[in-house]
Amino acid sequence: MANELKRSERVIIGGKELEAQINPENITLLQRYDRDMQMRELSEKSIYSYKCDIIAWFKYLVKNQFNPIVTDLSEDDIEEFIFYTKEMGNHTERIKRRMASISAFYKFLRKKKIIKENPMEFMDRPKKGLPVVVQTFLTEEQYELMKLKLSECDNLLLQTYAMLSISTMGRVNAICNTQWEQIDYKERVINDVLEKEGKIVTLYFSEEVRDLLLKLQSENLENKIDCKYVFCTFNKDKWDKTTNSTLGKWTEKIGEMIGVPTLHCHDFRHSGSQLLSLKGMSIEKISELLNHSGLDVTKNHYLRQDKKKIQAEKDKFKL
Repeated sequence: MANELKRSERVIIGGKELEAQINPENITLLQRYDRDMQMRELSEKSIYSYKCDIIAWFKYLVKNQFNPIVTDLSEDDIEEFIFYTKEMGNHTERIKRRMASISAFYKFLRKKKIIKENPMEFMDRPKKGLPVVVQTFLTEEQYELMKLKLSECDNLLLQTYAMLSISTMGRVNAICNTQWEQIDYKERVINDVLEKEGKIVTLYFSEEVRDLLLKLQSENLENKIDCKYVFCTFNKDKWDKTTNSTLGKWTEKIGEMIGVPTLHCHDFRHSGSQLLSLKGMSIEKISELLNHSGLDVTKNHYLRQDKKKIQAEKDKFKL
């Protein structure tokens, strides 16, 4: 049939030797999940498919992410694997099945109270015909255009959200959980911010963002908006912190302003790190600001090569 979906490219991640190196704690968790699936009388075919997807993911962790236990992973870590399978040739439907397998596994871990949150809940499923992840690195020109458009839009909340996100490079969970009492305006830091899975981080912001935060706080007082969270919405007769979904809609609106329709919350992390790199900040310091556990994630997924700089350096050698 002309419209029949072509089979995805097979993604092979190592062999039996790599499989033997999988973190034994992950194997134990998978064994428990296997028993649970059998108790729920899933078909042998379904159980086999789920396990194959999860084992492939485990092998990727061994090869590319220093073999962590899955309970320590963030949505960023999982996104790397999903993006890798797309680069290797998996089509949209195959990627969705991989994501469903990992999500079901995390749901089991949450049901057993092994984890507090399912990181897959913070990842959008790809739509048919669209790429699973479009990583956007705003250029300096786009960044300046964003600042201009936001200053003109007469929406202080939106402006503060965007500028704080790109300045701190905070994950969307951290931005959602930021409270007024955590802000140190003198040192320009936000202390003890709760990220996902109970991780506590410090966020650093610019003088420009400090002024926006002070202005927003003053505006909230004038409008009698009583909420401990910086970014809040009115829901069920009270002010409460915004959800990830709401911040996603705000980001889409900002993207439309500057002609970047694929812009999503996580792109502020990509863009902030890239802009700092272009200005000369070391990868080590950028990695610290991103709260990454190692440099590999920062280098491989948060920075793009500066091709103009590479070409200029090469031209020195006249070859």
